[in-house]
Parts: sequence; structure tokens; C-alpha cells
Amino acid sequence: MATDECPNQDYEDGMRGVEQIPWLYDAMCFVLERTGLERWRTWLVGGAKGRTLEVGCGTGRNLPRYAAGSLVIALEPDASTLAKARKRAPGMLFVRASAEALPFREGAFDTVVSSLVFCSVPRPEVGLSEIKRVLTDAGQLRMMEHVRSDGWYGGVQDFLQPAWTKVAGGCHPNRRTEASVEAAGFVMEEEGRRSDGTMRRFTAKKKLALSASPRGGEG
Repeated sequence: MATDECPNQDYEDGMRGVEQIPWLYDAMCFVLERTGLERWRTWLVGGAKGRTLEVGCGTGRNLPRYAAGSLVIALEPDASTLAKARKRAPGMLFVRASAEALPFREGAFDTVVSSLVFCSVPRPEVGLSEIKRVLTDAGQLRMMEHVRSDGWYGGVQDFLQPAWTKVAGGCHPNRRTEASVEAAGFVMEEEGRRSDGTMRRFTAKKKLALSASPRGGEG
């Protein structure tokens, strides 16, 4: 299918970093996948059910892993990166848009997949709020991300962050994404949750407000 462009969407160009250079990003991912990331990608998309949105599909390295016939929309804000993803999965529907302004109705998706994305979203709290909005009440967020270390290396990440963010085109290596997900109104699920160094994978459900108990009759 042809790419569904969103001409009214505003994009922040910013500095072009390694994450916006498709061949370089693919080379980095290739190395990481050979050291374990590939298994995590397979897990990430393997649990997607129903109508699925992949936020920040990048060059589309996850897309061929979805089961044949899956109802998947892949979203990515960068045009050149999106073009590479289209070549990798030519039969999929693509949308050029930002995670901070998802062009979909409330409750449109049963699953939202996010893979190494929220390190670079300028306002992650806005992006997570948007994901919560487009998920059904029973929907699931499936996420893989690198985060700030709780050990001494966290201080190193804090020190390197300003320079790395410029070089990498917006990537923040020291974000506490799991805490941000919970703060956005999600509840973490323990099944499938893994930690490996600064890498995390997990699923989360929307925290639903408890409805008020009906009042009993007066005696």
C-alpha cells in the first residue's frame, strides 16, 4: 500500500543523527541483533494481537516478523527512514506522523508496539498519553527500550547525555522509561518482563478508573 501522508502534521527537523541515517542505523541494529536483540524483537511482535500500531517503526526491522495477515499500521516521522521501511515490508500500511500526535481515534488499537523509540521522543509523557488514548481499555502496550542504569553507569549516562543526544539526533540514554510508562497511567505486567544491562522489555495495560459502587437501597 502507498504511504498515508499526514500533510497537516508538524514535524521538528532538529539535528540529523545516526538514528535518522537509515544505513548507519541498520548497521548498528544488525550488530545488536546478533548479540541478543533479535530474540527480543521476535518476542515483542510475537505477542501483538488484533489491530496493531507500531510507533516509530524506524527502518522496519520489526515488520517482517509480524504473522502473515496481521492488521498492522507502521508509524514513523522521518521520511527517509520511512522509505526504507516501505522497502522492507511493501505490503504494510504506513503513516508518517509523530508519536506525540497520533492521527487515530480513541481506542483504535488492541496493541501498540514500541521498539527503541521513547529514548528519542521529545516529550515522552505526551507520546505515552497518546498511546493510552488510542488503545482499547483491554489493549496492551508492548515495549523494548534502553534506560538509565541504577548503578554507577547511570552517572556516566547522565554525563554523556547532552553530547550523545546531539550526535544521535535526539536519543536520551538516561531516561527512566519504565517509570514514565507507569506515570502515564499504565500498569506493568510481570509475564515476559526482562532486564539485561540497560535494556528492558515489558508489557503494560491501561490503569482503568474504578467505577463507583452502586448505592444500596435505603432501609
